[in-house]
Amino acid sequence: MAKELQSASIAAPGFYGLNTQESSITLAAGFALQADNCVIDKFGRLGARKGYQYLTDDVGSNLGGAHRFLDINGTEYFGCWNHQNFYIYDGGSSFIPVTYVGSNVITDSNWQAATLNDAAYLFQREYEPIYFSPTTGQIDDVVNVGHGTVPKANTVLSAYGRLWIADTADNKTTVWWSDLLDGANFQSGTAGSIDLSSVLVNGNDEIVALGAQNGRLIIFCRNNIIIYGDNSGQSLDPVQMTLVEVIAGVGCTARDSVQNTGQDILFLSDDGLRSLGRIIQEKSQPMRDISKNIRDELVRTVQQHDRSTIKSVYSADNAFYLLLLPEYQRIYCFDMRAPLQDGSARVTIWDNIPHTNMLSSPDELYFTGIDGLARYFGYTDDGSSYVMKYYTNYFDFDNATALKFLKRLSVTLIGGSGQDFILKVGYDYSDSYRSFPVSISSQTNAEYGVAEYNEDAEYTVGTLSDTVRAPVGGQGNVLQVGFEATINSVELSMQKLDIYVKTGRVY
Repeated sequence: MAKELQSASIAAPGFYGLNTQESSITLAAGFALQADNCVIDKFGRLGARKGYQYLTDDVGSNLGGAHRFLDINGTEYFGCWNHQNFYIYDGGSSFIPVTYVGSNVITDSNWQAATLNDAAYLFQREYEPIYFSPTTGQIDDVVNVGHGTVPKANTVLSAYGRLWIADTADNKTTVWWSDLLDGANFQSGTAGSIDLSSVLVNGNDEIVALGAQNGRLIIFCRNNIIIYGDNSGQSLDPVQMTLVEVIAGVGCTARDSVQNTGQDILFLSDDGLRSLGRIIQEKSQPMRDISKNIRDELVRTVQQHDRSTIKSVYSADNAFYLLLLPEYQRIYCFDMRAPLQDGSARVTIWDNIPHTNMLSSPDELYFTGIDGLARYFGYTDDGSSYVMKYYTNYFDFDNATALKFLKRLSVTLIGGSGQDFILKVGYDYSDSYRSFPVSISSQTNAEYGVAEYNEDAEYTVGTLSDTVRAPVGGQGNVLQVGFEATINSVELSMQKLDIYVKTGRVY
């Protein structure tokens, strides 16, 4: 005999983000087993990510990267490139091709860029380093400035008034630094270098990336992290630079995964995305495992990917760190507003992303790709819709042996005027789902947005609370609920999910 109606309510569905690491039956209700093309919005709700919109400026195709900097006069320069050409936007009406006058025969676009003292410098292994100066308006080899040879490094950092470079084809353990405020001079003045071979605790290693935080130089090797500093606490004088710490057994696996958030440094290691900031400030504290809830999945994916093409960006405006794996057209989105109780970050996945690199500016987030330069904008992908997906953990209503008959589902949504979506239900860990199409009625603008605050409302008024009935015979000991919506221009966030069942006999 079926018992009385039981309910399970999830406020802010997916608030804890994706979790593929723990047993799905023991997960807290706030986790998601699938969260595609979603973000955690500023109110803590799971919502649709923005899309991307290509700029109308002619910046070529097959772009591999972009860089932004301000000159001494405050003029903004925005550059992007592919394996053959460079394009510069200097505050005018459009991007313009810039002539490269150096000696490189360029066949790869995997440059890493840095700005120092009114010039932009680009480094890539086995290529002569190049630079763009607003004074000449050209891109040239750094060596042509006249200070002698410059190591053909693969990674570059601008910090403490200098350029710091490392990782050449024949030297993986030396860090070079330029003269003060002169990124073209690695031969005289206060320029210098240091070989790390003597400080590595477990044999040889190779430098992958560089970082800076709180007056310290962070050298990310493949299997170690080496930290140098001096007594100033804010800047770093190479003459007084001393070894602070060697963190053995953990390193960086991808050059362009390193991002400084202002308070922390994030990087991709062999066992997931990690945070270095806490260990720099408090040696007694463990290094945070940012990707703890998806660690195994992320590690497996990265192991099958070319590490040199993995890219990342930190967007302060959106409060997220994006890790891009171009070969899989996938982005892992880590929400950085506040960590979960265990120190990890809430994460979602964006799929079908045809980008090659990313760049954050104070007001925009940009993507480079096959079709040019795009910005993070609107709720379509270059005019096409995309699918937002959310799937709950498995529910047994604290009685794994009793049959459950789904009677009703209701979901409260914010936004999404006229939006169609599908609720799905699966039983007993099966990948076969029953689907229930539902539509949101058209809504009008919220009155408070105009009357009280004198600006457009962010969301439409009204929410959906609709009842979908399971077909006769739908039953199982455990159940899972899915939500799929085709996003085609309208913002959508989930407020609440309610599940109503009746339980039958116990087996």
